Amino acid sequence: MTRIQRPRYDDVFAGHDEGGPMAEQAKVLWEEYKADLEARGLWNRARARTLDRLVRMTAEYLHYQPLAVAQGPVRESGDGGQYVNMLWSQVKNMAEQIGKLEKALTLTPESVGAKAEAPKKTPEKTAADEFLGAH
Repeated sequence: MTRIQRPRYDDVFAGHDEGGPMAEQAKVLWEEYKADLEARGLWNRARARTLDRLVRMTAEYLHYQPLAVAQGPVRESGDGGQYVNMLWSQVKNMAEQIGKLEKALTLTPESVGAKAEAPKKTPEKTAADEFLGAH
């Protein structure tokens, strides 16, 4: 199998105001998650693509989450009213997506101890299998 290269996170986050620190964080996350998946024998090209999405999302989440918490879920408008802080909603959605990606990669606390994916159950042999088998 060919070696799976780490994405170029310096280029990915180049247009962002905080691109340098986000790229460094992404590189660290990539190496940590990759090492875990390799140690459990779960590393492959499909998981590398999923891991890339997870790392990008997590790097953005780690940048925006403190800002959203500081602003709160509701913001005050200039005329005294209130409106929903869209950054708060965005961070909430990011957290949900990160959870889904971690589950897909078997990185959740429930699956960290798993050595490999659960084996598929083989169907039990029935009387008809004798006649339905390949000839």
